Amino acid sequence: MHQTRVWSGWLSGCVLSAWTLAGIAEPRLDPQPCDMVIDRPCVALVLGGGGARGGAHLGVIRYLEEQQIPVDLVVGTSIGAFVGGLYASGKSPAQIEDILTGLPWSEGFQDRVQRHEMPSRRKQQRDAYPIQLELGVRLDGVHLPKGVLHGQAMAELLQRAYGLQANQLDFNELAIPFRAVAADLVSGEAVVLAEGSLLQAVQASMSIPGVVSPLEINQRILVDGGVANNLPVDVAKALGAERIIAVSIDAPLLQKDDLTDAFSVSEQLTNFLVRRGLAVQLALLSEHDILLQPELSGIGTLDFERLMVGAGIGYQTAAAVPALQQLSVPAEAYHQWLLTHRLSENPEQPIDRIVLHNQSTLADSMLLKRLGIEPGDIYDSQVVEKGIRRLYGLDVFERVSQQLTILDDDSTELQVLVQEKSWGPGYLNFRLRFEDDFQNKHHYQLGASYLYTNLSPLGAEWYSELGIGSDKLISTELYWPVISPATFVSGKLAAFSERQVLEDENRRSLGDLNHSEFISTMLAGWHPSDHLTVASGWTRRVGRYRAPGSLSDPVAGQRISYQRHGPVLQGRWDTLDNINFPGRGIRLHSEVQWLQDRSGAERGSSRTLSLDVLAAKGWQAHRLHSRWRWQRYRSDDPALILEQFSLGGFLNLSGYPHQYLYGSTVSFGSLVYQYQLTQPQLSFLNMPWYIGGSIERGRVQDDLLNLNQAQQTDTWLWAGSLFLGWDSPLGPLFFGYGRAQSDERSQTESWYLSLGHHF
Repeated sequence: MHQTRVWSGWLSGCVLSAWTLAGIAEPRLDPQPCDMVIDRPCVALVLGGGGARGGAHLGVIRYLEEQQIPVDLVVGTSIGAFVGGLYASGKSPAQIEDILTGLPWSEGFQDRVQRHEMPSRRKQQRDAYPIQLELGVRLDGVHLPKGVLHGQAMAELLQRAYGLQANQLDFNELAIPFRAVAADLVSGEAVVLAEGSLLQAVQASMSIPGVVSPLEINQRILVDGGVANNLPVDVAKALGAERIIAVSIDAPLLQKDDLTDAFSVSEQLTNFLVRRGLAVQLALLSEHDILLQPELSGIGTLDFERLMVGAGIGYQTAAAVPALQQLSVPAEAYHQWLLTHRLSENPEQPIDRIVLHNQSTLADSMLLKRLGIEPGDIYDSQVVEKGIRRLYGLDVFERVSQQLTILDDDSTELQVLVQEKSWGPGYLNFRLRFEDDFQNKHHYQLGASYLYTNLSPLGAEWYSELGIGSDKLISTELYWPVISPATFVSGKLAAFSERQVLEDENRRSLGDLNHSEFISTMLAGWHPSDHLTVASGWTRRVGRYRAPGSLSDPVAGQRISYQRHGPVLQGRWDTLDNINFPGRGIRLHSEVQWLQDRSGAERGSSRTLSLDVLAAKGWQAHRLHSRWRWQRYRSDDPALILEQFSLGGFLNLSGYPHQYLYGSTVSFGSLVYQYQLTQPQLSFLNMPWYIGGSIERGRVQDDLLNLNQAQQTDTWLWAGSLFLGWDSPLGPLFFGYGRAQSDERSQTESWYLSLGHHF
């Protein structure tokens, strides 16, 4: 609650250092919005900032229309600019209500596109390193993003709300003259936006400092206008308004019992500053002006599901002020005002030209193809939005925006602006993995990845990984598209070392099985879509096993070194929406290796096949997914034992310890049910909790290394689990209990705590 209030302070405006009317000045020789008002006072509606409390603005507007009160000028800050801009552009209160209730507000605070909208490589990289800090690492040091959010999702939200809007517009030419107030991040001055892109003006006015990246307009870096002027009465006065209806929705001061932590104390100090600035604006109101201050203390800044509650309160507040009725005009006069102040339906607009403003090193042709829109297409906001999201899904851009411009000759031009991340092009991300069965087995790893993007116009990349802990990893890969972005070659070098604690049937440790390997791989592949990847190439593997001396012959205490090389074929299809708690989609990964093997004096040929399929379906808070896994290794020389697969561990034959059962053939299937305990609220991080359970069945065959000891591994074994899961910002966190068949007469069980592992 306190954290929500902190954002409230920012959205309402937090520092009122010396403010001035900067940005677009209003030359007194030019016609002013109020110059067109004849035979009555010029009425300005001034709407303040306050996040979700801005629903009150709609209630006030609805009451004004019922009372036939014409509005000649709208000035707004932050959410006031959002609602005010909708009204000024000609939308009715009913249309504004439909927009406010229909917008997916939570998406506006989650900048990244959904997993299923990303290219295959990005999906794998994000899955492997879920702590997406995106630290920009260059030769000149470490750089950070300008905000938690880049503003991309907010721009899409505004586009949905406002629809088709002209660019380079004089805001005096809107249905009602309009001004949006932002703040200059360099000087702290208020900036009054009076022309240009209406969507950009509103977005600049809503860009919370430190949370949403600033927006640059006319060489000025702009943020939320509440920072400088949260209730811009002075702007309306400067434009000639004779009667002002000001709607203030600032957060109330906290009471003594609410001051319980650093967040609440910081918020209270912020509120003091806001109120001082508000006092300056309120002092400008004359006896003829009207101030409305709806009682909205029960609505938090991010409580957008309560927008209509605020609308009701705003309506009641306006209805309780008799002075408003003095601004009413006769029915005929108001009808004439409505005729000129209602938005007419835009006819279908063909796109005559597409102009790409490419501020990146990627090729124009690549970006236009990914956009997927051609000259001559009819402008469809949903189609254009999907194309913009396809571009943004490359995850190398800070913002991708679009604007349809109607030129002087009535032709149309779709302008697409692509801005590369200013803190790139190299990014550092992390992962933390931990797993414990509360007995003998625990594994941990701290890993980091470094991705250097846009090495070529088609999007070549250098990708490296480092992992330390129980399992160690170091790798580097050069990925290089050739001919087109869909065809590529890659070369990868990787070395890993893993340690596995072996146990007997009584869960007593038998020692460690150590396996290390160095792999070099060259691939050529094809991405026919974001979901499908097919690749083939050559791999060379050099490694060794070291088995503990407590094992039975023939490998007890032995160190088995080997060399393997040969062709490899891979295929991947992936449409999952979430790798950890999937609700829809299919992921299929298959691989075949034909290798020439050598260990000591033994030589032979082997074939390894692997198939892993996961399919998911969700409805409301329920999620169901099923996984099938099959792996098999065969060698023409029985003395060569160079590949062993495993079962055991959470959701991999739950009840057994991690990688407890070994064999050269593994078959496994599971059905997992998950129920979402917490619905995602509007926040910058979506971190729901789940409870669930699983039914599993699997078997291992051909235990060539004799690792399973007394366990039966040639028969199918049943298992199941119950668990609590959290989709945390550090990766998936699970706490669970599993039970499995040990043989026909007994069972085995385990408790699990896991962080950062995918199952």
